[in-house]
Amino acid sequence: MGTYSTIIERWWLVTFAGFILVLLLFISHSRNGYNISVLQNLTVPKTASTQYTMPDNMPSPISSDHIGNKEPEKSSDQYPKLTLQTCMPSNFTYSEKPATSSSQVPFSGHPHSEPSHISDNVKPVMPSRVPSLDFENSSPSNFTAGKIEPVTSSSQYHLSGSKNPKPSKVFDDVKPNLTEKKMGRCNIFEGKWVYDPGESPLYDSAMCPFFSDRASCQRNGRPDKEYERWRWQANECKIPRFDAKDMLERLRGKRVVLVGDSINFGQWESLACLLYSAIPDRSHVDARNRVFRAESYNLIIESRWAEFLVEVIVNKTSGKKILNLDSLSSSAWKWKGADIMVFNTGHWWMSRQRWDWFLYKKKLYTDMKLERAFKLAMQTWAGWIQKNVDTSKTTVFFRGMSPAHSGRNKCYRATQPIEDDQPFKLKYSESLIKGIVERTIQGMRTPVKYLNITKLTEYRKDAHSSIYWKQKQFRPGPDCSHWCLPGVPDTWNNLLYATMVFDSSSSSSSSSLA
Repeated sequence: MGTYSTIIERWWLVTFAGFILVLLLFISHSRNGYNISVLQNLTVPKTASTQYTMPDNMPSPISSDHIGNKEPEKSSDQYPKLTLQTCMPSNFTYSEKPATSSSQVPFSGHPHSEPSHISDNVKPVMPSRVPSLDFENSSPSNFTAGKIEPVTSSSQYHLSGSKNPKPSKVFDDVKPNLTEKKMGRCNIFEGKWVYDPGESPLYDSAMCPFFSDRASCQRNGRPDKEYERWRWQANECKIPRFDAKDMLERLRGKRVVLVGDSINFGQWESLACLLYSAIPDRSHVDARNRVFRAESYNLIIESRWAEFLVEVIVNKTSGKKILNLDSLSSSAWKWKGADIMVFNTGHWWMSRQRWDWFLYKKKLYTDMKLERAFKLAMQTWAGWIQKNVDTSKTTVFFRGMSPAHSGRNKCYRATQPIEDDQPFKLKYSESLIKGIVERTIQGMRTPVKYLNITKLTEYRKDAHSSIYWKQKQFRPGPDCSHWCLPGVPDTWNNLLYATMVFDSSSSSSSSSLA
């Protein structure tokens, strides 16, 4: 009986203690708790720099250079080190999905990060045609990439476009900076192609003696001339029509050098013909050895071959071709002192068959990733510009990449531009090269004006040399990289002229305001 009484007493004590504990918890929650509906409607205040406040312990994004292989560091304070994406040669297909950009890899500790659309909506090529190639295993491993800010236009203009294209998610979504808005500048690379037989072409191809076979489509039997009759029209302003006489006066007493590959040579041919058409006494014009001389204007315009921009070394014994990533082309000394320089490169970098080895810091590499090599080459070019260009005398331009319409978009039999309401699409490798060029220019101390003709040129698959780059009896397959003249390179030179006109207008306005 005593045992039973003890059990009853303990049970009451436990029950009473539990009741007291529940009561205390209830009272505490009532004083300090939060209404859950308030939490459901919680908003985060915006900040000036990031728009949203983030916890102090949020992990920072990491670049692709910190994932997997690392790369050697380029010691320079002239431009930031670049975060790069995998570059694919345009003449190969891959058996695996192309490597993604650094932002497509989930951030450490932040697995729900949204991927970036690095390839400008370009779908990877079909995987089963050619065995996969591995450019991933470079030897050096001490590279650390610097922080890359969003790309902005290197000159006074934004990035290119057409009528209603879907913008690129990487480099083409750049808004004008405050200075551009104040100066009233427009983006001359954003616009559409307009059929205008009254205004185009700007010269008669039959009257120009400088055309190479590759540009002489009419002479080589092309039956149509519609490709000559399109004019580029900007969305936000009127582009001044190329005035050859005015351009000759602007270039009087100057030396102009166009450096790059055969696409740049086509631009030189175009510029020579545009100016030649306005010179009354043509007996004083000479254009031998890719040098245009107009004696009455004391003007020289040169075309200098440097397809990679960096030095090319050919081994006399084995015949192997080496790209020296530490040094510019051996002809670089010929560029010095020019009043205007126009550079380009890109096409030769997209074919792995164009070289055998890379030379970097006195070491040979056979397996260096292509995008890494191109980035190092562009840094070498930027360093040369910084060291050798006097900005009080010389204006430097870099013409953006001219897309090739190979593969599914072959130019053969094309007689009309691509509809300008179609989305802008580049090959994966073209997109990456374009990005590296833009970020290199952005990071340079020496100002470089960027002629961003890539998007507007992409719509003109009708204007390539195609099968008309040789006489009929020697005709090979279609050439969808080079251009007929008159044609698209005339537009590039028109935009070069427009840039000079707008720059001089801005200088005059600034002087009057001062």
